[in-house]
Amino acid sequence: MSRHIPACLLAALLAGASPAQAGDAPDWVHYTLMDKVSVLPKKVVVLPADVEVYEVTAGDVSEEVPEWSAEAGRNVLKALSETLKTEQSLSEVAFPRLAAAGAANVDEHIALYKLVAKAVDNNELEHKTKRFDFSIGPGLSALQRETGADAAIMVYGRDYVSTAGRKAKAVLGNIPLVNAVTGPAPRLGRSWVGIGLIDLKTGDLLWLKSESRGATSNLRDVADAQDIVRSIFDVYPGIERYRKAYLD
Repeated sequence: MSRHIPACLLAALLAGASPAQAGDAPDWVHYTLMDKVSVLPKKVVVLPADVEVYEVTAGDVSEEVPEWSAEAGRNVLKALSETLKTEQSLSEVAFPRLAAAGAANVDEHIALYKLVAKAVDNNELEHKTKRFDFSIGPGLSALQRETGADAAIMVYGRDYVSTAGRKAKAVLGNIPLVNAVTGPAPRLGRSWVGIGLIDLKTGDLLWLKSESRGATSNLRDVADAQDIVRSIFDVYPGIERYRKAYLD
């Protein structure tokens, strides 16, 4: 099913975090890991990615393109798998085949994670910096028994692709005399990915990191997907950076 984004929300989504926030924000780390004793789990299972790719017109109409979303999702998961192979503190186990009820349960918990990831992208979690304590509940504990994994990795992403008409309007909008007629230049595309680590026993969101890129990025491009995923894990898990930024 195609998804649309209301025009009133589109500008905010394309704008995202300011450059300073996007580049300087530390990894989000669960408060229980601040005791310098607890450690993050090593064995992880990667859940299906939820990546949405929207085409945005010159008139600020946006519509998800399911084929593009599927392609971007595959690229992000491939990049994630490759990155995990180089991350010594994590070991990936295979995602199991699930019956319909089990698959539906996983989808429900991915939707819960998506709400938190959206809040991160929208800069709505400042009140949680000193005690990051989100949980999606223990409903995925069966995956721990089936896979032997201690935690699940969840992925949510969005990509906005401008049409040729929108790009042309952006060019014209930057010409002083012309934009008096065409209006200001619209914002162009933006790629954003948020990856989180969920304790399968408790449902606690132990770690979350996101990265965004500007109009030249496209998650349907393998190299762009690799770039954004690798950046997310650059300083994993970032506990000390989080502590210095918010707790010291």
